[in-house]
Amino acid sequence: MDDCFIAKPLGRRQIDQAYPLVCVAAPGLAVEQWRAFAAAVLDIGGEAGGAPAPRTGIMTVQNARGYLHGLFSYAIEEHLRHGRVMTVDNFVVLDLFDVPGVAGTLLDAMDGLARGLGCAAIHTALPERGISDRTTDNRIADCFIRGGHRRETVLLCKNLDGVNDNRAPSRRPAATPDASPGGLSGGCCDGE
Repeated sequence: MDDCFIAKPLGRRQIDQAYPLVCVAAPGLAVEQWRAFAAAVLDIGGEAGGAPAPRTGIMTVQNARGYLHGLFSYAIEEHLRHGRVMTVDNFVVLDLFDVPGVAGTLLDAMDGLARGLGCAAIHTALPERGISDRTTDNRIADCFIRGGHRRETVLLCKNLDGVNDNRAPSRRPAATPDASPGGLSGGCCDGE
C-alpha cells in the first residue's frame, strides 16, 4: 500500500470534485443527483466539533495534493444476525498505477471506522462487474478477499420503474386485490 494515500471523509467543498470519480461507478449520473445524494448522506451524519462519528458518510482516498483516487459511502444499521453493521456502497477506485494501494487504504479506513463505531460486521455491495465466484481477475475484489471479507449473501436488486428516478414521470402501478394469500394479483408466485 502506498503511504502517500490518506483516507479522509468527503468534505462539502469536495462534492463536485468527487463527481467524475462517482461517474465511474454510475455512468450517466446527473451532477444534481450526486450533489443531492452527497448532501443528504453528509447531513444525516453526526455533529461536528468532537462529536461521535456520523452514522452515514462518504470516505475518500486522497493523495498528498488532495486529488481523489477512491471513495465509498456508508451507513450504520442494525442487522438481524450481526447486530450493528456498517453497510458500504458505491465503492470506487480510480488509479492507473496503484489500484491495490487505493483499495487497501479504503479497506483499512472501512475497518477502522466500523470498529470505532462498534460494528460487528461490514456489508459491502459491489457492482456485478466487481465480484464473481472466482475473483482472481478482479484486483478490487481480490483486495476485499485478502482483507478478510467473504461472500455471505447475494444482493439482488429490482428496479421499481419510476420510483426515485428523476428521469421518469411520477406514476404508481395499480395493484388489484384478489383471493391470493398476499391479497394482490401479479405477484411472483402467480406464475409471472
